[in-house]
Formats: sequence, structure tokens, C-alpha cells
Amino acid sequence: HWAYGITGPAQGHWFNAGTVTKRFTPAGPDHAQVAACAGIADHVDALAEAHGLGGDTAAARGAKVHDLMRAHEIGLLAPLMEFLRGKNGLRVLGPSDPAMRAPTVAIQTDRPGRAVAEDLEPFGIMADGGDFYAVRALEASGVDPAHGVLRVSFVHYTTRKEVDRLIAALDAVL
Repeated sequence: HWAYGITGPAQGHWFNAGTVTKRFTPAGPDHAQVAACAGIADHVDALAEAHGLGGDTAAARGAKVHDLMRAHEIGLLAPLMEFLRGKNGLRVLGPSDPAMRAPTVAIQTDRPGRAVAEDLEPFGIMADGGDFYAVRALEASGVDPAHGVLRVSFVHYTTRKEVDRLIAALDAVL
């Protein structure tokens, strides 16, 4: 019944319950994410081959590729975290040790996260600001979800040159 959908429990995240257009969006992986999983094993095998990482089993190759990716992420995180530690007026959520965190960095600034992300756009930096569906985590960290954080992230194919460009852009806008 249509009325139940409007007044009944939302199918999505609790904090979207008051937004009618989001009430019927289930809170889970979308179809594109599920379909993309089919290519992951091939991608891992291609990386293993390209880097000369042998292994008799898919699990062995996967473990070696994981270690390669993780070392690269830590290497990219190190200069970013060093830069952020030296900036006054901001707070990095989570560990400051690059080996203890994922390559996704949430930064609380005096301005809303989305405003800082917009300031990074002219530098060719694709970042975003907001709550990132981490409302409870932000509140527990003392961050107003409406203010949000700036989030920057990278993956195994990000280059050091790109991280250097990110640092220069952050230095200009912060």
C-alpha cells in the first residue's frame, strides 16, 4: 500500500527516513558493484603477472598482490599524513600512522567539507565533502554531520605525482 511506504519504516538508512526520495533506496550494494566483482580475479591475476608475482593458487597470487597494493598505499599516505600533521586548524579522523589506516582520509576543517572540495576542483582534484553515510561515526568523533568532512582517497594505481598535486592543492586552499 502506497501510504505505508510513506509512513512505514524506510528501506534505507535511518538518517534518510525523512527524505521521501530516499525512503525506497535500499541500504546495500548496488547492481553495478555486484557486477564489477566478476572482473576482480582477472584484475588481480593481471597485476600478479605484470609484477612478476607468481603463485600456484589464486589465493597465493591474491595475497602477493594485496601486499604490493598495501605497500604502495602506505608509501602514498606517508607524505600526505606528514603534510596534514603540519597544518594548523584541521583534524584528521583516524590514525596518523599510514600503516594503520586505509588510503581514505577524512579531514575536519573550519569550513564545511563540501566547500573545501569545491575549492580543490580548479586544481583538478576530485574530492568530496559531507557525511559519507558515516553519521554515527562523525557524531561519535565530535563532528557535526551537517558540516561534514573533506574526504580524499586513492587506490593502487594512484601515482606519487598525483599525491604531490593533492598536497599542493590542499596547501593552497587550507
